[in-house]
Amino acid sequence: MISLGLIFAGMSLVACDEQIGDRARGSGTCPPGETCSERTPTGLAFIGAHAFSDTKGGGLATALGGTQTLSIRYPEPPYDLYVAGFDAMLIDSRVAAIESSGPATVVLRGVSEGRALLRLLEPGTNKLLDRYKIKVAPIARVALLPRELQDENADVARWKVLAGSPASLGVLLLDRNDQQLVDEGLEVRAHAADVVRHAWDLFQVTVVAASQNRVMLTMRAGGRPFLAAVDVASSVDGIVLRSPAAPEEGHPIAIKRGAPGTQICFRAALEKTTVVGATWQFSPGETVSIEPPALPSEEDAPWDVQPWTTPGCVTLSGKELGPATLGVTAGTYYEMFNLVVVE
Repeated sequence: MISLGLIFAGMSLVACDEQIGDRARGSGTCPPGETCSERTPTGLAFIGAHAFSDTKGGGLATALGGTQTLSIRYPEPPYDLYVAGFDAMLIDSRVAAIESSGPATVVLRGVSEGRALLRLLEPGTNKLLDRYKIKVAPIARVALLPRELQDENADVARWKVLAGSPASLGVLLLDRNDQQLVDEGLEVRAHAADVVRHAWDLFQVTVVAASQNRVMLTMRAGGRPFLAAVDVASSVDGIVLRSPAAPEEGHPIAIKRGAPGTQICFRAALEKTTVVGATWQFSPGETVSIEPPALPSEEDAPWDVQPWTTPGCVTLSGKELGPATLGVTAGTYYEMFNLVVVE
């Protein structure tokens, strides 16, 4: 019989953003109190749900009453799925339950607040493949954050959605310490807008009537209802440079000559309030070209690759040194920006 005392003695309360098991973290060393399988000499990685606002992906706690799928992979490149089979069990099933398990996945449900240990075993034995610390916490509040503002503070950012245009809105499920949680069963509805799911926490919201000043989103997560108000803009009356830092007034925006180019990001506005959901178009002058988004390299882990390009952003490379221009359209509003190509 395995000693539970030895198991929990080895459970340091590490940051929950770690995505590798105890064996992988210990370079394959068998944790105290365990008998380890020879099938996974370097351990395993446990990759959870990728949040729209998390560029690294995975490692978030599961919401109480919610579900989260863990993808089981080898912890080194090329990070292949582990499909050799396993038996999954939880130490302390009062905290979480195993909803289901597949060839390379485990679906967890949060049962009560706390921490537990997920053990993956060689089928039909008690030999450990690897084990992973999980956390469950109740949802304290819900916040909305547009995809183009994903790197900003949801409590500070002021924004409106553009009527008639699809806006990608992320839903943040937050615990009492404002740490993000996961419930892949999250639901979002609205009476005055069309709502389409793009990811477990990312929804396309289209306010059909331009006369609407505000719409209410009804959400359900962790088995509980939540409400959030979304303000609506009828149009765009300005385009503002977000990054790189705005040059001094009257000075052009500097971009590099040649690949890989310089990324420039803009935001649409109405009376100085950010407007999200606008369709963007970029028209560079003859001495500037638009570079395609960078493709992930073979060294990138699957969970480290951001699955989308931020709206309002474009990567430019200069062909010739000197002045250039960039026309930018957000919705129906157009503005010309001056550039300078530098080495």
